[in-house]
Amino acid sequence: MKDAVESLIKKFDLEFTSEQRDFLRFLYENLHLEELSNKEQHFFIDFFYKSEVLRNMAAFALELADIIHEIYENIPAIEQNERLANGKEQRLYYERKWQVARRRKLNRQTIKKGNILYVPFDEYKKETGPIIICLEQTTGMAAYSELCKSVILPLFMTAHRERRDLYIVPYDCQVHVHFQFEKGHLNLSDFKDFIDYKAKGEAAFLPVLHFVKGLLQENQHCTEADIIIFTEGTPIDGQHLVGKQAKAMLEEMKRKYHAEFSVIAMHEHNFNEQQFWFANKAFFADDAIQ
Repeated sequence: MKDAVESLIKKFDLEFTSEQRDFLRFLYENLHLEELSNKEQHFFIDFFYKSEVLRNMAAFALELADIIHEIYENIPAIEQNERLANGKEQRLYYERKWQVARRRKLNRQTIKKGNILYVPFDEYKKETGPIIICLEQTTGMAAYSELCKSVILPLFMTAHRERRDLYIVPYDCQVHVHFQFEKGHLNLSDFKDFIDYKAKGEAAFLPVLHFVKGLLQENQHCTEADIIIFTEGTPIDGQHLVGKQAKAMLEEMKRKYHAEFSVIAMHEHNFNEQQFWFANKAFFADDAIQ
């Protein structure tokens, strides 16, 4: 890894401090820069050289590596007060339904030539669902933007390793844009836009939930989608999350798409557990912010 990064720096003849080299090594490892063409690598190095935000993100991510691990390992899941009484049976029912649909698809795609059947078994393999990151980008979150984005960086490696699509969905009172990274591969244009993206105003959460549901519908043959929500913890429509319609939608996403929700809130005292009843896990960034 060290030699690869040194070669990269030497190739483009730029001066980096030892600290900046460490940041670049982190990005090289987590973003799989070796897969980029020479032209793309040059673009990325130039962007890194000029972007204080990206360098700050890499610095945050390195500094928080141990804390992030501790958060994910040690903070317990939120106890859900409302679960489907027959949750296990529902999950098994939809699993069987999914298997039947896959077998039918396999049947349709099987080709017979003479006495030989060509069966596309790759199509039958269970596909893991996407990682969807809902990133609140509001006036209240402006101070934590680089921190949140730095926590997202290692998820590129996770998506790449598990061959899962990675979606980043910034939101305020609605969703204006989203970024898709197929199987965790770096798309430089979208990555740069993600780094530079800023929004203002307040956060509403129902619009982003509807948007996420649409993404899950596009990936309906996949299972075990992970949805990670970065929030200040006080959406203006938070009271509607306990309403009948929102509950029905969230329970359908959990049941039909096996969606697992994690919330990363900036401060524990801002976090309303009743409004985020659907979260499987909640993490608080207080320690990291301090």
